[in-house]
Amino acid sequence: MKKLPTPLTSTGFASSEHAEIGIPSESKARGAIDLTSEPNRIRHGFTLIELLVVVAIAGLLIGLLLPAVQAVREAARSIQCRNNLKQLGLAIANYESSNRVLPSGVGRYGCCWGTWQVSVLPFLEQSALGGQYQNHGGHDPGPRYDSPANLPVTTQRIATLTCPSSYTSTTPEGITKHNYAVNYGNTSFSQTMLNGVPFLGAPFSAYTGSDGIDSPAEGELIRAFPFRFGRNITLASITDGTSNTLAAAEVLQGRPGDSRGLTWWGGASGIVTYLSPNSNHPDVVAGGGCVPTSRPAMPCIDMLGPYKQRMIASRSSHPGSVSVVRCDGGVAQIAETIDNRVWSALGSSRGGETFSIP
Repeated sequence: MKKLPTPLTSTGFASSEHAEIGIPSESKARGAIDLTSEPNRIRHGFTLIELLVVVAIAGLLIGLLLPAVQAVREAARSIQCRNNLKQLGLAIANYESSNRVLPSGVGRYGCCWGTWQVSVLPFLEQSALGGQYQNHGGHDPGPRYDSPANLPVTTQRIATLTCPSSYTSTTPEGITKHNYAVNYGNTSFSQTMLNGVPFLGAPFSAYTGSDGIDSPAEGELIRAFPFRFGRNITLASITDGTSNTLAAAEVLQGRPGDSRGLTWWGGASGIVTYLSPNSNHPDVVAGGGCVPTSRPAMPCIDMLGPYKQRMIASRSSHPGSVSVVRCDGGVAQIAETIDNRVWSALGSSRGGETFSIP
C-alpha cells in the first residue's frame, strides 16, 4: 500500500515521531525564527526622534495657518464694522426723514446734555433707552450725561456703535465708549478757519464759532450765552452732494483716563478731516482726559492753543484703513494713505471740490 505523507505541525515541520524519515523536528530545524525572543519583538509607537519630528511639523503647519486664520477673522470683523456704520447711516437718514433735519452734534449749550448719539437711539431700535435720557439739549442745573439720573442710559453699550475689532473701555462710573463719531467738517470742532484753512461746512454742528468755550455755567451766563451750539443741518445745505460728504467715521476708544470714544460727551462726539486717517498728529481732547498710546497709534494733547483747536482724527483697529459712512448711506473703507486734499473734501459739505471718491 501507498504510505500517506507525514502530517506537519503548525510550524510546518514534521513531528518528532516521524523523525526517522528524515524530516527535522521543530526543535532541530535550522533557520526557525523565535518570534517571542526579545531582539525580534515587534515594536509599537514612536521613538523620541520621530515624536520630535512630528511635533516640529505640526508647529510649522500651525505657524503657517495662524496668520491665515487671523486674517479671515479680521476680515469678518471688518465686514461687521462696516455693517454697523451702514445701520448708523440708516438711523441718521430715518431721523432726517422724521424731523426734516439731521441731528445736532451737541446740545444747544455744548458738551454735556446729550449728543447726536441720544438722538439716533430710537432709530437703532433703542427707543426705550432713548426715552430714559433726561435733559437732552438742556443745560445746568439739569442732569448731565454723567449724572445719576442718566447713568442707566449712558452705562449701556450699544452693540451697533461698537466695532468688533476695537478695544472697549468705560469711565470709572461705567459710562461706555463707542467707535463711531459724526463729521464736524474739515477744520476743528469750532468750525471756523484754522491755520489758514477755511471752514467749508459740515453735516453736523458742534461748538460753532467758539475757540475754547465748552459750555456756560448756570444762571446769568446761560441767559447771556452768545453762541448757538448744535444747530440742526438740512440735507439741502449739503451742496457738495450726500455721496461726496462723510456722515460718520470710526474712532478708537481711549484707555482708562482717556476720553476718546466717549461719544455721550460733546468733546469726543465727532471727527474732523483736518487730521488724516490714523494720523501721527495728536488729537486735541480739550476738557477731557488724554492718554497717548503707540499701539494702536493714538497721540493726543488735552490743551488748546493758538494753532490747536479741539479736534479728533478718524482712527481704526483695521490695518491701514478706516471705515466710513457717507450722507447718502454708502459705506466705504478708506486707506490711511488717501490724498489729504481728497480726505479734507470728504469732510466739507459745501466746499465745491472736485475729486474722485476712493
